Amino acid sequence: MRKLLTCIALTWAFTILTWVGDAVAQNAQRIAAVVNDEVISVHDLNNRLSLLIATSNLENRPETRRRLAPEVLRMLIDDVLKLQEAKRLNVVVGREDIDRALDRIEVQSNVPQGKLRDALANSGVNLSTLIDQVEVEIAWVKAVTRLERGRIEIGDDEIDFELARIQQNAGNPEFRVAEIFLPVDDPANEAEVRQQAERLAQQTRGGASFPSLARNFSQGASAAVGGDLGWVRRGQLGVELDAALQRLKPGQVSAPIRTTSGFHLLALRERRVAEGVAGSNVKVTLHQLYLPVSPDASSADVSARMEEAQKLSEPARSCADLQALNREGAPPLSGSLGEVEVNQLPPEIQKVVLPLEVGQKSAPFRSGNGVVVLMVCDRQGEDDSLRQREMIRRTLEEERLGAAAQRYLRDLRRAAFVDIRL
Repeated sequence: MRKLLTCIALTWAFTILTWVGDAVAQNAQRIAAVVNDEVISVHDLNNRLSLLIATSNLENRPETRRRLAPEVLRMLIDDVLKLQEAKRLNVVVGREDIDRALDRIEVQSNVPQGKLRDALANSGVNLSTLIDQVEVEIAWVKAVTRLERGRIEIGDDEIDFELARIQQNAGNPEFRVAEIFLPVDDPANEAEVRQQAERLAQQTRGGASFPSLARNFSQGASAAVGGDLGWVRRGQLGVELDAALQRLKPGQVSAPIRTTSGFHLLALRERRVAEGVAGSNVKVTLHQLYLPVSPDASSADVSARMEEAQKLSEPARSCADLQALNREGAPPLSGSLGEVEVNQLPPEIQKVVLPLEVGQKSAPFRSGNGVVVLMVCDRQGEDDSLRQREMIRRTLEEERLGAAAQRYLRDLRRAAFVDIRL
């Protein structure tokens, strides 16, 4: 009888354990949401929650998971929409793209090189969960860039305007800033977005990693780099954000700041004094071909002179060649200009000269009462102004791409079928 009771007890115990195991498995595979024709499971949600908690220095408690679950589910829904659109556009994310992103995350997280997998495993997170997230970020950036890049043109006048603002700011404070941006696409959702911003602010004050929260929750263009905006000057971010920056000390995070587009959290990393526009200490030896043009010449006459200058200078492959042309009867103002400092030239001439390599000639251009072709015979020193112009160009492009990405995602949300099952 005792053996029979023991056998029955073991049978029941095995049956109960089987039921529990099946229940856990079934719960993991429960549907958290349906996005168009794709499913987000509770398992997917739990994996992303674990990743967020592990990389943000949050306590892995049931209360924390319950509080974060709705926000993380919304983020997963957005990820599905982004990936669906990227697939529609045949966007391909290569392994090298993912590896570069993981290397950047290692640096931001202060993880030794090559130890990211181990660091995540120690927190019970599989590296594949992070790779899935990174793949979505890269695919989305590529998709938006493919659609919008051809529509974005940054003119020289816009760059000149930014350079003038930089010069005006010389001697004033500059701020190295990171940002979390939560848009308010629908005024009816403002209270909900505000609450999310306040929760994120509270988490940063509790020790959560700002770059990790930015990567996971921010919808600004800087999300993929942990919200890092680099160095910004006073007034660059707008009145509301500028006022908040003035009150912050390095290491502090602002309270949520409402602007016309949504809520922002700003993290101030450092302060410094702005140096103004990058200078140029480049010296060049120049040679020119100069064809005079009458002050009252018609546009047709100027065009004819341009074509003549182009034809005359075409054979020249060096300054010696250009000098030979000058000896063959070119006008008196043609010839060597000697060594000059580029920053002492008129701005319009600087723009022509700075991009030229040694032995390279410019296209003909109108200057004063003549048409000119310039060639650089020698160059000494370094120039930071071209690099600064290119940085400004990239910054303006990224700002516009970021704004386009927000509009793009908003439209995808509005057109999507989303069924939340939790």
